[in-house]
Amino acid sequence: MILVRCAYALLLLIAVPCAAQQPLIFDVSTVVAGSQRLETLWAHAEGKWSDAGPEVAPNSTEIHCYKRFGFCEVAVASASKTSRLASVSLSIFDILRWDTSEMIAVDSSPICVVNTLRFDFAAKNVSISSASNSETRDKFCKELTASDLATAFLIGLGG
Repeated sequence: MILVRCAYALLLLIAVPCAAQQPLIFDVSTVVAGSQRLETLWAHAEGKWSDAGPEVAPNSTEIHCYKRFGFCEVAVASASKTSRLASVSLSIFDILRWDTSEMIAVDSSPICVVNTLRFDFAAKNVSISSASNSETRDKFCKELTASDLATAFLIGLGG
């Protein structure tokens, strides 16, 4: 009996970090979009990025991806600690691949980095990572740190 409890406790310890990486909402379904009523596969997720602070709301990020149209929209709400003003940023990602196991999209519009968005359909998680695009002429690009290029997961209330 003690062996079973220890195995169960170990299983819970391993499972918690994985479950904590799941967003509040994760859905992949078929929708109809636009005035021409075009059918497309749609991925939708809501949550907050794992590297956001505790003051950030659990539903501060919303992502919509449209397979037929080849793009994703990532909206992120934030508030300034000093001025207490809220703002929203919207980024557009181009879908590179969408198959039964994952969707990968990139945003290469920033000066110094390429951002990669990944939906893992089996694990039901979403991640975003950044990589340097090797730009060296811009002073800001030379000041990038490892934390600027870290991977974050879209998490829900447990995160």
